[in-house]
Amino acid sequence: MKLQELKRPSRETLEGLKKIEQSSKGRVAAIKPESGEYFLGKTALEAFHKARKKYPKATFYFIRIGYPAVDFHKGTLKKL
Repeated sequence: MKLQELKRPSRETLEGLKKIEQSSKGRVAAIKPESGEYFLGKTALEAFHKARKKYPKATFYFIRIGYPAVDFHKGTLKKL
């Protein structure tokens, strides 16, 4: 199986999301890179379901508004 190359949204799209940062900080945006259209949700799964309704076969790029990553990990790694 060949992996599909992930496209990043344009710089303009990401800058536009920074403008809504105050009202939507902490929400996740599922972005359709080709068009720049985005769908907001409280979680990545909620944003994904909204986006998938309109574009069932599209690939999306996820960001958490106001943060450097969508998810984070608390804890330690155990040596096996």
